Amino acid sequence: MAYEVIHSCGLEQYYALRERMDDTPTPAMGAIDSYARFDDPAFNDLYVTESEDGLRRVELHVVGMHCAACVWLIEAVPGAIDGAVEARVDMGRSTVRITWDPARVSLARLARMVDSLGYPTAPARGAALHALERREDRRLLILLTVAGALAGNVMLIAFALYGGMFGGMASEHERFFRWISAGLGVTAVLWPGGVFLKGAIASLRVKRLHLDLPIALALLIGGAWGLANTIRDSGEIYFDSLTTVIFLLLIGRWIQRKQQRRATGAVELLYRVTPTSVRLVEKESTSMVPVETLIPGAIVEVRAGETIPVDGVVVDGESAVDASTLTGESWPIEVAPGEPA
Repeated sequence: MAYEVIHSCGLEQYYALRERMDDTPTPAMGAIDSYARFDDPAFNDLYVTESEDGLRRVELHVVGMHCAACVWLIEAVPGAIDGAVEARVDMGRSTVRITWDPARVSLARLARMVDSLGYPTAPARGAALHALERREDRRLLILLTVAGALAGNVMLIAFALYGGMFGGMASEHERFFRWISAGLGVTAVLWPGGVFLKGAIASLRVKRLHLDLPIALALLIGGAWGLANTIRDSGEIYFDSLTTVIFLLLIGRWIQRKQQRRATGAVELLYRVTPTSVRLVEKESTSMVPVETLIPGAIVEVRAGETIPVDGVVVDGESAVDASTLTGESWPIEVAPGEPA
């Protein structure tokens, strides 16, 4: 029964995983014929991070993942290679985060093993940026949730206070509600509203004023005035308005961030269609290497119908280049040796 389930899920390749762990696997789809450049110092500087315990981590884009069985198979690789610590797959982004001990195994060998299972890998461009953006999204969402909860509770207290103005309320009860409202309001100003306070401080530090400065001044003045009236036990306290304004401003910032992310995603989509590997010409031979490992002066081979991966000058050969993405011109441009491409 277990045998049938594993084969029905397309995991039969796992049985051959341990048998091939001591061999040099042949790339399954040929996305990159050689992963040797994954161990290049330039590649490590761009994509690899090292922890205090000496382990290294990298995030790679995986081609061909389509189900949970693919995830299971890729995450099983560390169990078959000595030195591989962990492989965590993000199915939604088609990436795998690999952790390994560089003293016992190389990243190139791990990449070849994943490729031999039918899943070619390439550098996950902007992986660190995406991780930072996800953390910032979570932080902003937490602040938005807290601001909404504080605004809602302060508004309920305000209804009670306004109702007491007409129906009568004992002075000790009114004082109690005012202090509770003050506590929640000050928390809203310093915690969720701290986003605008930090922005204002940063603008003053660099002597470039922006919108966070008047917002921060309004929050501080309103909060200080309301707290002073709470202590004096007279006058308006304004915390219902302050907390609501903070909540609405954070909603606006969240919407703005989503719109910016959508525009950035369109640019990234254009960036992703560019090749992740190139044919590097070295001493009359060519090898596929990650495009990020190229250095100025390198010679690459571009065949008919392929996308030119980098800016450069034609060294040999003549052709017509489709530059419509950059120029908008639909007619191909004739290029010859010495001309930019």
